[in-house]
Amino acid sequence: MNAVGNDNYRPGLKPPEPIKQRGGWLSSNMAQLMVFLNGLILTVTAFATLSVFIDEIVKDGLVRTTEEVEQHIASNYTETERSFNALWTILSLSQNQSSQKVEEYLSNKSSGLTYFDELYLLRPGQKIQSFKEQQRLLDSFSSQNVFVDFINIKLSGPEEDIYLSFPLPFNEDVQGQDGSVNSKSFSLIKPLSNGLGDASYLIGVTSFNKIIDPVWIKNHSSLKTIQVTDNQQDYPLYSYNQVNAGNPSLFTNIISYDIASSTVNIKLDMSISARESFLQKIPLLMLLFGITLALIGTLYVRNNQNQSKKLSAMNKELAHKNFELNQEVSERERLNQVIQKSARENRAIVNSVSDIIFELAPDGKILFLNKSWHTVTGFENERSIGRNFFDLIYTKDQLEQRENFEALISGRKKSYRSFTRLRSSDGSYRAVEMSISMTREGENKELRVVGTITDVEERRRAERALSEAEKKYRTIVENAAGGIYQVTPDGQFLSANPAMARILGYDNPEEILRDVDGIQNKIYLDPTKRERFLSEIKTLDLTKNIELQIKRKNGSIIWVSENIRPVKDEEGVLLFFEGSMEDIDQRKKAEIALTNAKVESDLANRAKSEFLANMSHELRTPLNAVIGFSEIIKNEAFGKLPNDKYKDYADDIYHSGNRLLRVINEILDVSRIEAGERTLSETVVKVKETVSSCLELVEGKIKAKSMRVENKVLDTDLSFVGETQAVKQMLLNLMSNAIKFSPENSFMMLDAEIDNKNRLRISVTDTGVGMNDDELEKALSPFGQLNTELNRSKSGTGLGLTLVKSLIELHGGALEIVSQKNIGTTATLIFPAQRVSSVGSKTSSLKS
Repeated sequence: MNAVGNDNYRPGLKPPEPIKQRGGWLSSNMAQLMVFLNGLILTVTAFATLSVFIDEIVKDGLVRTTEEVEQHIASNYTETERSFNALWTILSLSQNQSSQKVEEYLSNKSSGLTYFDELYLLRPGQKIQSFKEQQRLLDSFSSQNVFVDFINIKLSGPEEDIYLSFPLPFNEDVQGQDGSVNSKSFSLIKPLSNGLGDASYLIGVTSFNKIIDPVWIKNHSSLKTIQVTDNQQDYPLYSYNQVNAGNPSLFTNIISYDIASSTVNIKLDMSISARESFLQKIPLLMLLFGITLALIGTLYVRNNQNQSKKLSAMNKELAHKNFELNQEVSERERLNQVIQKSARENRAIVNSVSDIIFELAPDGKILFLNKSWHTVTGFENERSIGRNFFDLIYTKDQLEQRENFEALISGRKKSYRSFTRLRSSDGSYRAVEMSISMTREGENKELRVVGTITDVEERRRAERALSEAEKKYRTIVENAAGGIYQVTPDGQFLSANPAMARILGYDNPEEILRDVDGIQNKIYLDPTKRERFLSEIKTLDLTKNIELQIKRKNGSIIWVSENIRPVKDEEGVLLFFEGSMEDIDQRKKAEIALTNAKVESDLANRAKSEFLANMSHELRTPLNAVIGFSEIIKNEAFGKLPNDKYKDYADDIYHSGNRLLRVINEILDVSRIEAGERTLSETVVKVKETVSSCLELVEGKIKAKSMRVENKVLDTDLSFVGETQAVKQMLLNLMSNAIKFSPENSFMMLDAEIDNKNRLRISVTDTGVGMNDDELEKALSPFGQLNTELNRSKSGTGLGLTLVKSLIELHGGALEIVSQKNIGTTATLIFPAQRVSSVGSKTSSLKS
């Protein structure tokens, strides 16, 4: 409900039922339990994962320490052995030197001797008591008895090998200052050969205290103990125990390492550092932190549930209060809805009116406007409310409208209506009709003036446009070159323009309207013909043109062209005829004269053609006798002639007669075509066969001029409907002209194709002398001949191209000639598409 914000309220609803809680402790505390269990599971998972990860880090550090110990021992022992081998090499090269010189040499050159406690050189052939004579390489030995057992050591293997010996008879422990290191001495032995089979021995005495640096060990706090023992004899060589070791050993590793000819075991006991010990405690801290967070989350959810229960109880109480308020407001809302509905309906009615409805205060301020205000003026209604209405009226009309309004307010004047202009949003003024109809009192007892405004701008524009259109129409009619008029069905003029008066020979239109009545009999030379014409257009209800003769005012007769249409009302009743008239007397007389001239020309041309046909027929009868007898004489049918010159004369008579016969036949064909007596004997014409047949007939002429011929028609299978004899006659004429007007060793090409309009084009192209436009026009005219160097000695009638043009036009086609001087000519026979497309049907009919 809008009044209290409850939109779902409906009158007659019952109070809400109280919500009953279901289930026991588990259902009410399920959320708390789930939060605690989920937190606990996540904490345990994180604890286990982190523990495994940190254990791997610790183990990786211990393994890395083991690798560092092994690398340290290997590096120092390698350097000890390298120094021993270097000393052995020096002594091997100095066997023949005295001991004093060797000792001096070694004391100056061998810096690597610091890895050894004692170095001895035992030479062969000497007794024990004479060992005092042996030279020690470093520090003097104290007792000769030390070497009693040592001299008797038997070595086996290559002389280059180094042998390890322990324990030594004189072996002593090396103790650390704090008692943490215990190291035994051991010796490196390698024989020195003198080349005679007797061997001397180089003996180096050292200990692991020199191989394992004590300072290096102290820097590795994770090392608790180091024990080095021989692998075979289990003899202890070195031990290290960290003093005051805080953390117990957690990791033990044994390394086997090869030293000279023996293998030693290195046992390492290591413990974790303080940093690693701290890392191992992190998972436990994570476990405690996770459990704490789970407990805090559980307590938070428990608190939220308690708050929710309190809010639920409050909502129940509010729901009952809300129900009571809704019951009190329901009736008010119903009444309010009725009022609002009535207000909406009234406003909709007011806004649907096309006129502006307004209310004004006594001071002229606008209090109310309907939507038509924005439609008419373009101003927004909200921005117009509160403005002075008379400020929006045309400036010159404001004083008058204010006076009328004040008279209405004071009671000196009742409702009134006036025309004025109202300003729109674009700054222009629109013509309106304003009506002040009544005054009323508002809710606060204030006076209001009600009125309406009708927009008459479109009506005034239409009136002006109609006036301008009438003016333009009148100007057009009065200045038109042709006569324009309106006439009643009985022949009385209703209107006429000046041009109509000029055509009929009157001075002005008023004279026509006054003096002319019954125009069918008074103006038209043939009233019956015009009556039939008017009856036709009245029945068919159309506009139509007619050419008639009329009588002017002075009695002269002229030809006119008249357009007339019937004008009817809505019920189809004829009101009048409307028409225009044009003076065509000069044109009509010219057409008549031209028609008469054409008739006379056709008669003369037909007489000429008939004369030529008759003359050609009369000439062919005696010419056939001349040709026949001359052929008999030249062929010596009745015996041999007494003189060969008679035979030559007869041959000349025969050929001249045949040439004259061809000329007569061409003249006869042209005359028959012009006279319309030539008909076509149509059949299916195959282009390839027809062109090839024509080429065979002119083959002799082609060889005589050594011309090169390219026949592209051989690659086509085109056919069309036509007369084979006429087509051959056209092609022979075109080929003969190409040969005749081409020099020796020239070129001629024959081609046929279907163009984009489905027409057949057969072309003859040469590289002869060619023609310009004047020569081409002359060649196409009857009996026209070109005067060139190639045809001065030739004979001809000049009817070749004329005959070709006539025959192709008889087929419904056209002759196309494209020529350029000194380049060549292309003559094309164009047959229409219907002759090409009808080949199939023609072929079928021939087969049937």
